[in-house]
Amino acid sequence: MNTMRFCCTLGMVLCLTTLSSCLLKSQPAQYYTLNPIQRPETRPYSKPRFTVSVGPVILPDSLKRPQIAIRTNDNQVGFSEFHKWAGPLKDDAKRILAENLSILLAEEGATVSTDELLIEPDYRVVVNINRFDGVPGETVLLNAVWTLKDQKSQKIVTVIQSLFTEKISGPGYTDMVNAQSRTLASLSLEIATEIKKLRKTL
Repeated sequence: MNTMRFCCTLGMVLCLTTLSSCLLKSQPAQYYTLNPIQRPETRPYSKPRFTVSVGPVILPDSLKRPQIAIRTNDNQVGFSEFHKWAGPLKDDAKRILAENLSILLAEEGATVSTDELLIEPDYRVVVNINRFDGVPGETVLLNAVWTLKDQKSQKIVTVIQSLFTEKISGPGYTDMVNAQSRTLASLSLEIATEIKKLRKTL
């Protein structure tokens, strides 16, 4: 009798485990990309005067994965199996930074590209991201150290540690990714401002 009861109980546990596994596997993953700042309706034309290369963008090992990082407390990070980056985060962040700088420096006559496409730039921007996560429905945080190098003199002219936070407008992951895009916009503006200052000294 006890053996039969044990077998029935074990069978129910196995069925529930299998059912839970099937339900989890049946939930489709959703994929996200960062978005650039809005382009002006009429882009000002300026004769190309200098070139800027963006990259590499360096990430900690914890962010070198497709799952979006969620901050659970000061010392813990979680990852969602159903909310992922559409491609490598370092490549997406680099693409957005290059696109943002292209927009922000258009009037200065800058040609901006990523490090793979621009072989001999006038300036190179390297970004080391230390933290890029958030709490859904609350805030996101970007902590990065970036350098600006004058390629002609082979000198690093700027080293800045930046910290940006953005409130998330809603509870969803789309809202969170939009807020993360805004932190990259703030970083792009800071970099563009430093490049403009450097150009004025020439």
